[in-house]
Amino acid sequence: MKDAYSFDASDESAQVSYQKMYDAYVRIFRRCGLNTIAVEADTGVMGGKFSHEFMVPAETGENEVVYCEKGDYAANIEKATSARPKAAWPSPNAAIEKFPTPGVMTIEALAQPPYKVAAQNQIKTLVYLAESKIILVLMRGDDQLNEAKLIGAIGTGQFRAATPEEIFEALGAHPGSLGAVNVTKFSVYADETLRGAVGMTTGANEDGFHFRNVSIERDIQVNHWADLRTVPPSEPCPKCGAPLKVQRAIEVGHVFKLGTKYSIALNAVFLDESGKQQPIVMGSYGIGITRTLQAVIEQSNDKDGIIWPVAVAPYAVCITPLSVAAGAPVMSLAEKLYSELQQKGVDVIVDDRDERPGVKFKDSELIGFPFRIGIGEKSLAKGEVELKPRGGALQALKADEVVARVLELLKPD
Repeated sequence: MKDAYSFDASDESAQVSYQKMYDAYVRIFRRCGLNTIAVEADTGVMGGKFSHEFMVPAETGENEVVYCEKGDYAANIEKATSARPKAAWPSPNAAIEKFPTPGVMTIEALAQPPYKVAAQNQIKTLVYLAESKIILVLMRGDDQLNEAKLIGAIGTGQFRAATPEEIFEALGAHPGSLGAVNVTKFSVYADETLRGAVGMTTGANEDGFHFRNVSIERDIQVNHWADLRTVPPSEPCPKCGAPLKVQRAIEVGHVFKLGTKYSIALNAVFLDESGKQQPIVMGSYGIGITRTLQAVIEQSNDKDGIIWPVAVAPYAVCITPLSVAAGAPVMSLAEKLYSELQQKGVDVIVDDRDERPGVKFKDSELIGFPFRIGIGEKSLAKGEVELKPRGGALQALKADEVVARVLELLKPD
């Protein structure tokens, strides 16, 4: 990791430091040849006011990014929201009613005849142990819980799903028949999309039975409301309404505005202009060096191997003499070009292996050197060498012109 911290006297100056580091990261990743998406991110165990992650789209990535193709919005799946319209709740004034549902154990089963209760009109009840205490989590039947959001809601990462045995001991029913109607002994966390819901169906905490016509405000004691759902693809962007996309990605950098969380805890203070002690306002910033290399390779390659951007290539130029006999004209020119390029500050390597030309050329493509200078006896007899950009066309150049041409190509855009 490349780590950095900022320490400021005010929230306003801390924001300036945060933005400077954010902008620096944008430039760094651009110079690395990476197409990154800066997304709103969950602060997680680090805490703080807010954060952004720098994500590189890649199918091998361990993260998921929700974004709008219009560029109006991007967020980590753990932070993402949408502008999904509220459901049209049925039967707002009906009395709650228990009814038999033998063998019904899933949201999908309850949506089938003879019950025909749409998933969006069901309340899904999940049971967790948070620091060894039972909690109930309520979701709309067609939504999935995002456990990272749940961590933020319950304030601890020490949690797990309850076992069927623990669930039965707590609620008197097995998964598939669970609900929170009239439950008061456990904390109930509900997703915001259920706020104001009426005419809902949920388990009756009795195997084989459900309640219908449930009003969440009337029939369920919700202790905590929070955004707990995972945003799926195609829901409307919260900023412009266009369909959202979901893309796997590699996280290469993360910037946090920590605020005073750690400075207060550690008594890291300074004296302000009036001589009064104040907590330092902090920021934290990190780049994953090895992840960045991985991301470059994932994003910059073809069927022949890696295509290194010049800024991060181990060597910008590979000189490939096709004859490596010491003192021979081919090898002498290779050594001369090597010396000239080195003097110009170019990272250059000579492939002086006694291998067939095809092997050398294939290996230079596989490793991904941005440029290859091939020197053979036939071309040298004409006073020429071959310059091959990685992924580009072969160019025949005069031997005394190739260094100038390479320097021209290596100039930043």
